[in-house]
Amino acid sequence: MGAAISIFVLMSVSIFVVRIAAVAMRLTGLDDASARFQALSAFSGTGFTTRESEMIFNYPVRRRITSVLMIIGNLGLVGVFATLVASIVQTEGDVNAVVTQLGWLLAGIALLWFLMLNKTADRVMCSLISRLLNATTQLGRRSYHRVLQIGDGLSVCE
Repeated sequence: MGAAISIFVLMSVSIFVVRIAAVAMRLTGLDDASARFQALSAFSGTGFTTRESEMIFNYPVRRRITSVLMIIGNLGLVGVFATLVASIVQTEGDVNAVVTQLGWLLAGIALLWFLMLNKTADRVMCSLISRLLNATTQLGRRSYHRVLQIGDGLSVCE
């Protein structure tokens, strides 16, 4: 049961990290759907080459967020697999122990799945994360220099 709890905790932390990164990217000006998709993409290591990924590459804060997500995502994946292998080895071939581990793991995954898809839980979590990031970082504040940039190398100037 300990391994199932460890995997559940690792998955919970992973989901929470992706949510924090998505909110942080949203505070830099990305729309919510793009921020969530790009955060999940960076965390899972699947680099989609789209205009949205170019928007991340061209913005230094978003690049830093994405870099951290890539590193944490790889560590989380390794941690889950290592815990899974260790839990199977610890059972020493006892079928009941393996089934119990898998049962607890599936119950935890079902709970996480429900929380991920629950709009109210998501709205509350993102609101709390947003308030925390606004209070502790400069992400939500935009410089007027950045606002005046038009794109394609053009900008409004004095």
